[in-house]
Amino acid sequence: MTNTITLIDGTRTLVIPAITDHGWYFHSLDGWYGQTANKLRGQERPQAHGAFRRNRALRTSRAFSFKTGYRDGTPEEVEDATAELASFGAEGEITVIVEDARRRTQRVSNVDIIDDQDPTRRYTGDMLVGLTSDDQRRYEVGADVPWSPTGPPSPGLGRTWPAVRPLIWPGGGSSGRITLTNTGQATSAPQLRVSGGFSTALITCVETGSRIGLDRLVPPGSVVEVDTEAHTATIDGQSDVGRWIRWREWETIPRGETRTFQFDVTDPVGSPILEGRVLSAWA
Repeated sequence: MTNTITLIDGTRTLVIPAITDHGWYFHSLDGWYGQTANKLRGQERPQAHGAFRRNRALRTSRAFSFKTGYRDGTPEEVEDATAELASFGAEGEITVIVEDARRRTQRVSNVDIIDDQDPTRRYTGDMLVGLTSDDQRRYEVGADVPWSPTGPPSPGLGRTWPAVRPLIWPGGGSSGRITLTNTGQATSAPQLRVSGGFSTALITCVETGSRIGLDRLVPPGSVVEVDTEAHTATIDGQSDVGRWIRWREWETIPRGETRTFQFDVTDPVGSPILEGRVLSAWA
């Protein structure tokens, strides 16, 4: 059962529950769950039964919609509320979050239509909201997924001799690795960010050997965000530094699997950090 639908448009957030005494509520959600169509069409065998085998699928974008109304409001309240709702998505993409009994998932979507379903002007606020998501997958909400941090590899304290029993081995040190697990049922691209300072950085997937290198000085206090889905890199949320990316061996994490990423830098200054997370994905 779906509990709430949340629309986020820039700094504006509208939460629409399934049940309310006053304000917006929704009474249907269509197309959020389930699989989308396969763009690869089958080719029939001209001299045999059936068709040639398709060993993979390419999914279409996803269209979904929900109906909503406004409960127990004055005509003025409903008019203002419908005007506010109708403005969502007018200038670009919005984020849609659906919370059900098990998890909160989200999609970045374009608003196709917000249509007035109250032609008699009874001021019930009945609206049909239709949206399209270019990415057919839904993702675990990012705010609920913590970042896993690590610094570059560092040695431990080591053992001093002569030893006194019972032996106690000192700790310390770091492997310079983070481990990310996709608990969903669809492939998901990890999110990575590195904090300076260093001259160059290298991120290596231990399981596959794929690499992402940053051949650029990053001073302490600056952060480079690497988008492994869009294949881009941005420093401090402003400037594109993608031209300094080497070994563009973008790694994804298949459903139900784990990937480990090794972090190495040259000429470290301060405390360089690699942070990563994966938003578990579902169809």
